[in-house]
Amino acid sequence: MSQVEYGGAQAQGGGAPQGQGAAPQGRGAGAPQGRGAAAPQGRGRGDAGAFTPEPGAKDLKSVLFNWTWHMGMLRSGAESELIKTMDYHGAGGSIQVNGQPCTLTRYHLQANYLLPGYRTDIACTLKSKQTYSVVENMSGDYAWDDDIVGAELIPGKGKSTPRPETLTERRIRLWASPHGAPKAALAAAAGMHPLQSFGQNPATLLDRQAAAGVKGTTTLTWEGEKAVLTFPVPDVPGATATATLVNYLAERVVVTNGKDTTEFVYSKWADFNNPLFKIDALIPTTTVERKNGTAARNVTSKVTEIGQIYVIVPVPDSIQKAGK
Repeated sequence: MSQVEYGGAQAQGGGAPQGQGAAPQGRGAGAPQGRGAAAPQGRGRGDAGAFTPEPGAKDLKSVLFNWTWHMGMLRSGAESELIKTMDYHGAGGSIQVNGQPCTLTRYHLQANYLLPGYRTDIACTLKSKQTYSVVENMSGDYAWDDDIVGAELIPGKGKSTPRPETLTERRIRLWASPHGAPKAALAAAAGMHPLQSFGQNPATLLDRQAAAGVKGTTTLTWEGEKAVLTFPVPDVPGATATATLVNYLAERVVVTNGKDTTEFVYSKWADFNNPLFKIDALIPTTTVERKNGTAARNVTSKVTEIGQIYVIVPVPDSIQKAGK
């Protein structure tokens, strides 16, 4: 059995993964919270950090810094991008199953941005009252469905089904996600993959790459007060994402891949972490996904754990034997 873990993340910024339930250090008392906050000031231990954008700055470096900062992705005194993982529970909504709406009764997503990969444990009820459940998986170059979480990792328990035709769709979903999109945009601006840009201060990284003569591929335009960033989707050749930001938080991310267009609409950003451990790490209250104009998913947030929790997505032997 092959088990894919952090892809070298233990040697990158933030150190070794922490146990289940652990989370990154807070941003310091007095840090601006939530959407529409003022331009970042000093946080951490009274440190002004490596970079503070000028109020209202509209250059690419400042926008990328502000996007990750307002999301709560910059941690430690160095304000490095240190969000490795996500554990997300939806409160409700619906998905499309064979072209029919299916009302969610369970939606549990666990992502590791450094594999990269994730699993989504889904259960829902069709209008006919028939129930549907599946565990969607993506890990590296593999995509598959399980009938239970961890199917086949214990011999004889559960069933895994190869779904290589969904790999592109699942990669798009990961890199257009609330944390995936800023990671992808920052990495492209630095001329690298998100696995390489992780653990670094966005401004310091971009300055270093510019000094080395590296030209990134993320572009920035403005529609009034909305920043519009365009960047390639990691691991999906030819696919392009366009993120529209309002107050430095994504209002929507639209991915174009050949003839297909997938739109992710995000609204009402908030901290859904445990009420006893709010860390000002934001997620949208509602996520709506449409493919070629047709509704695919509509999920409402319930609770999250963002940061350094332990998430792995092992690939069952049968899936590896079936090929990538």
